[in-house]
Parts: sequence; structure tokens; C-alpha cells
Amino acid sequence: MDGTLLSGRLVFALAKGLGADDLIKSIQDGPLSGHEKTKQIAALFAGVSKKDVESTIESIPLAKNCEQAIAALQAQGFKTGIISDSYTAAAGVVARRLDMDFVAANDLEFEGGIATGRVKMPMGWEKIGCNCHLSVCKRFHLEKYAAEFGVDIKDTVAIGDTRSDVCMVRRAGTGIAFMPKDGDIARATPNVVRTPDMMQVVTCTLRRT
Repeated sequence: MDGTLLSGRLVFALAKGLGADDLIKSIQDGPLSGHEKTKQIAALFAGVSKKDVESTIESIPLAKNCEQAIAALQAQGFKTGIISDSYTAAAGVVARRLDMDFVAANDLEFEGGIATGRVKMPMGWEKIGCNCHLSVCKRFHLEKYAAEFGVDIKDTVAIGDTRSDVCMVRRAGTGIAFMPKDGDIARATPNVVRTPDMMQVVTCTLRRT
């Protein structure tokens, strides 16, 4: 979602209002495993309202031609969804806007509409032996939803922009690095889109057939 469907990242948009940008960057660049980083970052958002999360995600522009690209894939019969290490409260907003079929993300806990700072992580890597150790193993959830919709893994397409997407992009029948933010994701697939236009993703997807 962040950096692919959206031209921005939720945690930094939320952090900006809290003056916590540098702290989040230091956590992300630190030595902890991915799921431990997710716990620490979620703790920073204690006291943030669910309405603030929803309004923040709505304020982040969609990537260029995002709606057109998703509609084009859906017209070809694709099931579409979001697999993200962001939060379901935000990913659900984007998925509804784009009429997508599923969402897998972290559940930021709210009590009375206010974030507690705790987070429920779906993980999945521990079930399939994936080395990502992220709060949301994107490979696991790609396989899960492919099976749920009766889609052969060779017919799946996965799009990502950072190293947290590598396990998913490598596993998919067609993996696409969209505006890659690091060398790991750029090296994970021969399909690299360096133009900030989601219609280029459609071109890569349909070219495989």
C-alpha cells in the first residue's frame, strides 16, 4: 500500500503531527527484527484517534493512475487486495475506495476510538519458515489468499517497493518492484518500474501472458 498504491507512507504522515519522524526512522533503521519494530512504532501512536488514522490515510494521494490501473486489472478478472505492514484501520479505507477484495495488515488496537499503543500482528513467517520475520509475512498472505480464491501461485502478481516485500515478490508468479526504495527489492525481480505511474504495473502484468 505505502509507496505503491499511495504516494506516501502512513506512519510518517501520522508521526509528522506528533513530531516523531526521527524516532520512527531510528526504529526502522535499528537492529530489531521487523515485528519488534512494529511493536515499538505502534507504541508511539498511543492516544491517536481512529478518526485521525482514517483522515490521515485519506490525505495521502493515490499513486498516479492508481484507480485506473486497479480497475483495468479487475476488468481482466484479477482479484485485488492489500498485503501491508501498515494498519487495517488505514488499509481498509484504501481497499474500500478501490473496491478491492481483501486486506491483510496489522491491527492497531483501539479502545473507545483511541489507540492503546498495542498492535496485533498476523505474521505467518513462523508457519512457512520464511526468513522475513515481519509483522505481516507477505509471502504467507499471498499464498493464503491465492488458495482462498483458487488461484494458482504462478498466476499471482505481487507489487512492492521495499525489502519488506521481497519474500512476496519472489514468490509470486509475476513480481514487480514499483519505484524501488532499496536495492534488495530492485534485485528481487527483473520487473522494475521506475516511472511513478501505476499503469506501468498493468503493462508488466499483462505482458507476462
